[in-house]
Amino acid sequence: MVAWLVPRPQSSTAEREVSSRPQLGAVGIIPARLQSTRLPNKPLQDLGGAPLIVRVLERVRVSTAFRDVWVATDSDEVVHAVEKAGGQAILTSPDHTSGLDRVAEAARLLSGKSSNMPRGMFEGRVLPDPDAVFVNIQGDEPFVSPEGLDHLVRLMERPDVAMASLAAPFLDRDEVEDPNRVKVVIDRESRALYFSRAPIPSGYGPAAIPLLHIGVYAYRLRTLFELAALPPAPPEAAERLEQLRALWNGIQIHVAVGDYQSTGIDTPDDLARARDQWSKRRSGA
Repeated sequence: MVAWLVPRPQSSTAEREVSSRPQLGAVGIIPARLQSTRLPNKPLQDLGGAPLIVRVLERVRVSTAFRDVWVATDSDEVVHAVEKAGGQAILTSPDHTSGLDRVAEAARLLSGKSSNMPRGMFEGRVLPDPDAVFVNIQGDEPFVSPEGLDHLVRLMERPDVAMASLAAPFLDRDEVEDPNRVKVVIDRESRALYFSRAPIPSGYGPAAIPLLHIGVYAYRLRTLFELAALPPAPPEAAERLEQLRALWNGIQIHVAVGDYQSTGIDTPDDLARARDQWSKRRSGA
């Protein structure tokens, strides 16, 4: 595989201005479903001597953007693993079909909007307002960029941004063809036009740089609840990409672009590559 270096897309003026402001105190939620079709028991798979979900949690904690970080799961085993590592976990329904829906349930519990909230579980916490920022960090991203998370939360300081995500230039042209590497096309204001598992745009060049979508989303609380209340959209079902529900319903997704490349884990081969990458990082290779 030949490394394909591309120029870093320029940030908009508004985005550069936001980068110098103080950060918000967002709430990070990491959805983790125990059973995965392509990789059973994925959250508990070992990565460098600890469960995958714990490695994701450790990585998210490096970011300075969060006042609170929780793992939302359907499994007592995952709750135990997270709490054993000193983290916070919340049990959610096993019936959710997407991370979005699991994050929305967790946000309801954390904001006291559910009658099922355990009594006293969040006693003394200040309930968030509709503009509070919640960030959905996929539970299979152990190499997610803390700097990218900081950038994402800063972007949410703009009052016109209701939802945002991350993207990075592809560093390897061969990966553009991989359906497990989701692509995003943005407009001149860094708003998403479309996400796909197919190679988009179809032509490559300085004016059409393929962007790798990083599975992290920031929402206003009201936007998160609005999305969770909507039915799955046709393109969402076709592409198996939950973010298309937002675009289908006219909700803009602003995209923070930078050198935020990350290795998501969807398959046994992905896990093997992640373990190799982890070992190389630890050995300094």
